[in-house]
Amino acid sequence: MKNKLFLKSGALLLSFFFCFSSCPALRAETPATAKQDESVILPPQIGPAPLTLEDCYNLSLDTYETVAIQKEAIERAKAMMFTAASEALPEVDYIITREKMETQKEYPGNYASNTTGGSFADPNILQRKFAISQPLFQGFKAVGAIVGAGSFKREQVENWIRTKELLYRDVALAFHGVLRYQKELRIIRDIHELLQQRIKELEEREKIGRSRPSEVAMATTSLKSLEADLAGAKGSLATFQYLLEYLIGMSLEGRMLQDDSPKDLSSKTLEEYLKRVMERPDVKAAQQAIKTARSGILVAQSGFWPTIDLDHTQYMRREGSLANVNWDLLFTVTVPLFSGTATIGQVKDSISILKQKKLAFSLAKRQAELEIKQSYESWRYSHEQFTSWTEAVASAEENYKLQSDEYRRSLVNNLDVLQALQSLNQTRQNANIAFYQAKNDEARFKVAIGEVS
Repeated sequence: MKNKLFLKSGALLLSFFFCFSSCPALRAETPATAKQDESVILPPQIGPAPLTLEDCYNLSLDTYETVAIQKEAIERAKAMMFTAASEALPEVDYIITREKMETQKEYPGNYASNTTGGSFADPNILQRKFAISQPLFQGFKAVGAIVGAGSFKREQVENWIRTKELLYRDVALAFHGVLRYQKELRIIRDIHELLQQRIKELEEREKIGRSRPSEVAMATTSLKSLEADLAGAKGSLATFQYLLEYLIGMSLEGRMLQDDSPKDLSSKTLEEYLKRVMERPDVKAAQQAIKTARSGILVAQSGFWPTIDLDHTQYMRREGSLANVNWDLLFTVTVPLFSGTATIGQVKDSISILKQKKLAFSLAKRQAELEIKQSYESWRYSHEQFTSWTEAVASAEENYKLQSDEYRRSLVNNLDVLQALQSLNQTRQNANIAFYQAKNDEARFKVAIGEVS
């Protein structure tokens, strides 16, 4: 009986202990376990989605005034096409006139009544008429104006596209600048934490006589120098943040940036990229400017040609001696004989403008080739530089670890450890700079070859 009671009591105690240890609300948790449970139980924090480079670029297109100004230039070019088309279209007017004159008085000996058939001029004449004026020939002036307006519109469209591409380059520079200095702050803070641990270790070793006070002072100097770098990085970060906010037209407060751009472009040779020079919008715009200048010569030369005009008037109401005349037609041919040197000057000026546009086209083409070559080489070698710095970071981390272990075994002095830590800090920052330099070079290269979405 006692054995059964003992067994029941033992089973009850074991059950109670098992429940106590397995209950989530009662059992003792390690910090890691508590953190994992908190991430599971607490709802996820909902905030604004991270901004990518593409998001920032799209925001800047809707905000930046330079793009809007260039877009309005396209609308002005469209308006010029309507103005040019009017040179070849007729003018139709509905005209109402009322003419009044002094009443003619009859004097003795006045034979006006006899010469006019016994009637005087009507002192009050009302006319209503449609006046139609159609230019038949103006020396190809209308053709030149229409063609020139069309090429000028296409030039403005290409300039608008180029403006957007240059805006992409500016947004990418500001976007990567923010990410670069955010990463640089993390690097400096990591090194700062390592230096603090280093100083704490030196202070403990100083207490037992294994380190000199000068070693602590040297490490403290490095710590303060690092804090100065930290302040400079914060200032640079704020500068790029303000620049990016200016470009996208919104605050970055509480917003994260996420770089999801591809690492590489298509692997083509430089010669293949150079073939795309004529596809660049600024080169296309310079080419359209030549066509516009040629049309200007055609317009200027029209001053040497005769003009032929046809004017037709249809009277709806007419009073006076011509009341029975319902319409008239006027055919005019004007032959320019001498108008000074105005036309010659206009032609010479138009020819000079054409030469300027040809030189501008040649310059734009050569500059495009130079930009493609330079940005291609910078983009290619910046990637190689980043790869080398990444390998250097791994070596610097290993070196610092080895120097720290050897210092604890009194194989090296404190200066060697601090130099290893400083080398690690500098190498990490150089790798960070090389990474975002490669990103900026990639953006410049995309703009150089006209490959911007």
